[in-house]
Amino acid sequence: MTDRSRYTAPALEKGLDIIELLASRFEPMSQAAIAHALGRTPSEVFRMIAVLEQRGYLVRGAEDELYCLSPRLFELAHQHPPSRHLLGAAIPVMHALAARIQQSCHLSVRFSRFAVVIAQVDPPGFIGFSVRVGARAPMLDSCSGLTLLAFRPSWEDSEAIFFDDEVERSDEERRLLLDELERIRSAGHTRVPSLITHGITDIASPVLDHAGCAMASLTVPYLARVRESPSLERAQAAVQRAASEVTLSLGGQLLHPTP
Repeated sequence: MTDRSRYTAPALEKGLDIIELLASRFEPMSQAAIAHALGRTPSEVFRMIAVLEQRGYLVRGAEDELYCLSPRLFELAHQHPPSRHLLGAAIPVMHALAARIQQSCHLSVRFSRFAVVIAQVDPPGFIGFSVRVGARAPMLDSCSGLTLLAFRPSWEDSEAIFFDDEVERSDEERRLLLDELERIRSAGHTRVPSLITHGITDIASPVLDHAGCAMASLTVPYLARVRESPSLERAQAAVQRAASEVTLSLGGQLLHPTP
């Protein structure tokens, strides 16, 4: 049996290391800083940076010798047919949801141990709380991630969700998390206080495929307002209806009646 881990492509690996490094940073980086962060010499990354810039994956920052990622990867991701299909179905529904409940909403998908935001819609008006496209949160420590895991494929072993976990969790903490995932699956939605911002309650429902597995999580970071704010219960019901609408438009399977 061939072990693919034995095969290496050093130049490709260097290029991917540069892309992944810059994707994790908010500020542009110099060639020297990139080399230092990757534990390589500037001459080792020079040619990689030049080629990535020529192919449109890197652009110069405000200062000529600083580099950052271009929108090229974002464009490629959205050219992928499944992503394009999902976004095409979800974004109109998300706009209607944001207008209906006066809250922002975002769509996240599972990528390794992270829930990654692939679309976001702002609320109407002057005030709101939103999450940027491209933001990622640990699966086990976010509303979107818990929603995606609760509706994971049936063949995925429950212990497998802890393999990439960066947090040391006791057996009791693992058991409580698995119990929480079962509760979310039974309820058809997630509602938890934000782990990032005080005063925010995150609510989410899954967008499901034909097998009833989560393709995405539709999430609202609910911010209560003094006036003209729907109740948390009404907002939660609206999120469930919106997720069901997207699920149906994609030919997915509804596990619960639409509220």
